[in-house]
Amino acid sequence: MKKTVLVTGCTSGLGLGLATYFAHRGDRVLVHGRDAGRLGLLADTLCAAGGDVESVVGDITEPASVAALCESVGALTDRLDLIINNAAVGGGTDPRRREVNSAGTERRLAGNYLAPYQINRRLLPLLAPQGRIVNVASIGQLPIDLDDLGFTRDYDGVEAYCRSKLALIMDTIDLGGQGVHANVLHPAHLMPTRMVRDSGFVPEATMDDGLLPVLRLALDSALADVKGAYFDRFDRAEPHPQARDEQVRKTLSAWAAEQVGL
Repeated sequence: MKKTVLVTGCTSGLGLGLATYFAHRGDRVLVHGRDAGRLGLLADTLCAAGGDVESVVGDITEPASVAALCESVGALTDRLDLIINNAAVGGGTDPRRREVNSAGTERRLAGNYLAPYQINRRLLPLLAPQGRIVNVASIGQLPIDLDDLGFTRDYDGVEAYCRSKLALIMDTIDLGGQGVHANVLHPAHLMPTRMVRDSGFVPEATMDDGLLPVLRLALDSALADVKGAYFDRFDRAEPHPQARDEQVRKTLSAWAAEQVGL
């Protein structure tokens, strides 16, 4: 059965591989990116190869842009079978440089946590009864300081990235507890992406190493009843212990809802 799939962060890396896979499979694919030109070229290329592909543009670090992205998705379809939150902001070329969005929110937390938080909630009414959400996180996880969500003290971009990915895992646990078929994973260790290289790391995995675990969470019928789980590639695993702190998750979620206007 043909699925309608939204993949964020499609113009390179893992997102490009996912978009290409689903397009070649015959699914309807809504591809997302920040650069309209690069995104349009991708959509045109996949359509020329026979794919059913449409594009939605948005900056994941800006909540208003993410809200507009969701509106664009709603204008294109009334049903989603799969949402893959893949787009991310890495540690940056200079990890000492703290970056913020137009509202003053630290960019890694805005892009890697607030964007999926908003996308999943705004688009949840479109999710099919057996639809799934797959959040792409990382094995790199660091505890969140609720008294310094802006990470204004002793800033480090890679640490901010790890904090934001733990926040994403926390939100996935919450969604699963609400009955939403949402799971989260670390796809592979240091794939050959620009984000990895910009952060100063040497790639150790291939893109296919990351692609296959994501596709398993998205499509494997054996996982039909699994919700709110964290996977280290193919294996169900335990995230950082703070992810199990219900009070931290509640406080963080309330902050996120305020930040994105939900």
